[in-house]
Amino acid sequence: MNLKRATASAALFLLAAASRPEAAETVPSYRLANDVVPQSESISLRLDPAQDSYSGSVRIELRVKQPVTSFRFHASRMKLSKLELRSGSAPVAARFTQEGVLATVTTDKPLAVGGYTLAMSFDNEFGRRAVGLYKMTQQGQSYAFSQFESADARQAFPCWDEPLFKIPFQLTLEIPTALEAVTGTPLRSQKAAGAWKTLVFEPTKPLPSYLLAIAVGPLEFVPIPGLGMPGRVVTPRGQSKLSGLATELTAPILHTLEAYFGSRYPYEKLDLIAVPEYWPGAMENPGAITYSDGLLLVDPQSAGPRERRALANVTAHELAHMWFGDLVTMAWWDDLWLNESFADWMGDKITAQLYPQYHLELSEMQSIQGIMNADARPTTESIRQEVKIAEQALNHVGLDYAKGKAVLRMFEQFVGPDKFRAGINDYLKAHAFGNATAADLWAALSKSTGQDIAPAMATFLDQPGLPLVEAQLLPGGKVKLTQRRFANAGVSAPAQLWRVPVGLKFSDGKRVQQKTVLLDAAEKTVDLGGAVSWLLPNAEGSGYYRFTLDRPHLLKLAEVAGKELAPRERISFIGDLSALLDAGVLHGDDYLAALAHFADDPVPQVISSLLSGLGKVRTVFVTDALKPRYAAYIRRTLAPAKARFGLTRKPGEEDSVTLFRPRLIEVLGQDGDDPEVVAFATAAARKYLTDMHSGDASLIEAVLQVAAEHGDRALFDELRGRFETAKIPQERRYFLAALGGFRTPALMDEALRYSLSDKVRPTEMFTVAFNMTDTASGRDRVFNWATQNYATITTRMPTPFVSQLPHMAGGCEEPRLHAAQAFFTERTHQVEGTLHELAKVVEQVKDCSALRSRESKAVTSFLAAPAQAK
Repeated sequence: MNLKRATASAALFLLAAASRPEAAETVPSYRLANDVVPQSESISLRLDPAQDSYSGSVRIELRVKQPVTSFRFHASRMKLSKLELRSGSAPVAARFTQEGVLATVTTDKPLAVGGYTLAMSFDNEFGRRAVGLYKMTQQGQSYAFSQFESADARQAFPCWDEPLFKIPFQLTLEIPTALEAVTGTPLRSQKAAGAWKTLVFEPTKPLPSYLLAIAVGPLEFVPIPGLGMPGRVVTPRGQSKLSGLATELTAPILHTLEAYFGSRYPYEKLDLIAVPEYWPGAMENPGAITYSDGLLLVDPQSAGPRERRALANVTAHELAHMWFGDLVTMAWWDDLWLNESFADWMGDKITAQLYPQYHLELSEMQSIQGIMNADARPTTESIRQEVKIAEQALNHVGLDYAKGKAVLRMFEQFVGPDKFRAGINDYLKAHAFGNATAADLWAALSKSTGQDIAPAMATFLDQPGLPLVEAQLLPGGKVKLTQRRFANAGVSAPAQLWRVPVGLKFSDGKRVQQKTVLLDAAEKTVDLGGAVSWLLPNAEGSGYYRFTLDRPHLLKLAEVAGKELAPRERISFIGDLSALLDAGVLHGDDYLAALAHFADDPVPQVISSLLSGLGKVRTVFVTDALKPRYAAYIRRTLAPAKARFGLTRKPGEEDSVTLFRPRLIEVLGQDGDDPEVVAFATAAARKYLTDMHSGDASLIEAVLQVAAEHGDRALFDELRGRFETAKIPQERRYFLAALGGFRTPALMDEALRYSLSDKVRPTEMFTVAFNMTDTASGRDRVFNWATQNYATITTRMPTPFVSQLPHMAGGCEEPRLHAAQAFFTERTHQVEGTLHELAKVVEQVKDCSALRSRESKAVTSFLAAPAQAK
C-alpha cells in the first residue's frame, strides 16, 4: 500500500466502500454499535480562548449497514441543536436525546441501507482540566489546546469517539484575527472578516477521533529544517527562542525511523507544539504532536545531557507512533499495548542508535525493574485485558510501556532482530490507514520468523504477573530450571506457567559461555557441558522474569558480578536481589552485603540501580532512631562513587556520568547528610539564585533540593517568588519542586497549601506533594493534605486520574492505610476504578509492612555493626 496516498483518494475509497452492502458485526454493549458508522466528518468551530465557551457544527457522512430506527454517537457536556438527517438531498424525520456521554438519534421509520448525512450545531464550554478542548492563560495571554486520548474528543464535539471508527476529518476554525491556529493538516485557505478570520484546513488521512489536535492562541513558529516535508516548532508567545534543541533533534530521528520501517513518514507535515498546561509528556497526534512545554522548550544556555536525552527519547517515541498507533491503530483499547509498547520499544532503540553516549538502554533497565516489582502482586493486571470503559483505558499504561517493551525486547532477541523487523513491517504494510489486533501482529511475526511465537508471547501479554525461574546446579554440568509465578513472601497468587526464553550465562572458571532455552514446562533440565563455577540465569538481562539460585551461588554471583557481568546484567541482578528480599528468599543483612559488591562499579547506571536498592532500605526500615546509622552507611557505601565521579563535571567526561551526578548528590545530601555535599549544594544553589546562568546547569535541580532540605523561611520565600516569575518552563519546574524539599513542618504545610493556589497549574499541583513522600511523616502529611482537600483537588483533575488518589496512602505504614480504606470506601470519595486502585495500595502497604517486620532486626543489626558506623 502506498503510504503517501492522497487524503482525497482515501476519502473516495471509503465512500466507494460505503456503497457495498455488509452485514453488521456484533459488538459489546459498552461500545457503539456498527450498524450506522461514520465515513468522514467535517467540524467547524468558532472559538476565542479569551471567552469561556465556544460554538460549532459538524457534518458527518454516514453509512447505514442494516435497517435501524435509532443509532448513537458521543456528545458529552455540550448542548446539541439543529440536528438534521438527510438521505441525499431528502430530509429524514429524526429526533435526538442526550444522556451522559451519548446522544441517540431516533427515526419514525427504519433507515434503509445506504449513505446519509448527519448535521448539527452545538454550544460548549472550554474545559479547564487540561483535557478535551480546553483553555488556559500564560503571561496574560489566552490559549486553547486539545488533548483527546482516550475518550475526551467527545467533550469537544459530536463524534464516534472510538478507535475503530477511523475516518478522514476536516477542520474549519473561526478565530480572532490576532490569533494563530494549528491542526494536524496544512492550511488550505484563510479569509478575514472584521475581527475574525476563518481558517480551512486540509482533510486528514483516516484517523480515530482521539488523534485530532487543535492549538489556538498568539503562537510563534520556528521551521524545522531537513524533514522532507513542512515542519515547525510551535510555541506560546515569547518562547520561540527556546526551540533550538527541538529543531536540531527532530530530522535525524525521523529519518532513522523511516529507514527502520522502510517507508516515508505517512503524513503531510509535522508540527511540534509546546503546551504549558499539559498532563502527558507528549501526544502523538499526526502532523501536530503536542508536548509539555518543559520538555520541548529548553533554555539553550542551560541545556545539558538530561534535556537532550529526554527530548530525543520522547520525540523518538512520538514519531514511532506515526506508524504504531496512527498509521495502524488498535481496534479497541484492550490492544493499547500495540501503540504504547511498540512506540516505547522503538523510541528506545532509535535513541540508543543515534545517541549512544546516553546509554539509554541501561537507564531503561532500571525503569523495568520498578514495573516488575508492581507486577509481583496479585492485583496486577495483564498487558492485554478487557477495557469496558474507554475513560479508564490509560489506567494501566505503565504495564504497556515498561512491561510491554521488555517483553518485546525479550522475543526480539529470541527470534532474531532481522526477522522481528521483517514481521513488523509486513504488519504495518498490511494494515496501513486501518485498524489491527494482536492476532494480526502474531500472523505477521509467525510468517517472518518461521515459527509460531504467538503462544509464547501470549503467556506474557494475556497473563498477569511474571515468572520466577529457579536454577539448581546439578552434578555433571547440568542445571535444573523450574518456573512458578513470582510472589512476595506470604502472598498467594494463582498458579501460572509461561513459555520463557531463558538466557543462561555461565563459566567453568576459564571461559564464559551462553545458551538459550525455551522453558515451556514447569521444569526442564539443561546440559551445560561441564563444571560450572558461576551461573547467571538471565543473560543480557533481557528476560522479563525473576531468577533465584541457592544462597552460596547467589552470593558467588554477586562477588563476580563486577568483573564477569555486563552492565545490563548487573542492573538486572540488583533488581532481582531486591525482589528476592521481598519474596523472603534473601534476608536483609545478606541483601545489604550483596549490594556492597556494586559500590565501586565504574558504570554510573549501575550505581544508580544501587541507589534504588538503598532507597528501598530507607523506605522500609529506616526510622528516625535509625537514620544516623543509615546516613553513615550511605556515606560509607557511596564513598567510592563520590570519589570516582566527584561533585563537579570534569572536562571530557561521558554524558552518562553528567546525567548520574545529580542523583548521587541528592542521595548523599539528603539521605547521607554528607557535610561536604550539603555545603557544596548550598553554595551552588546560592550561586545559581544570584546568577541563573552560572555553574553547572545539570546540577541545578539537585542542589536546590539539597539546599531546600537544609533551608529556612527566607530560602522558601525566595524560591516561591522565583517560581512565580519564571519564564522558562524548566526553571518553573525546578523552583516548584524545590518547595517540596523543605523539611520544617510549617514550611511543608505551607508548600502543600500553595500547591492548590491559583499560582500553580492543575498539572503542577502534585509536584510538591510527590517530593515529600521520602519519609513516613512526609507520607502522612501528604495523605492528610490530599484527603482534607479532596473536593478541591478532584475538581482540577481529569476524572480518570482521580481513581489514582488512593496511592497517596502508599508506603509501609498500616495506620495510614486504614485511614485510606475508611476514606475511599465512602461513595462520595470514589470514581470508576478507585476501589481497584485501593486494592493495589492495600497489597503494597501490607507487603512493605510484612517485610519490615520480617527483616527489620537483620537490617538494624547490619547497620549497627562497627564497620557501618564509620
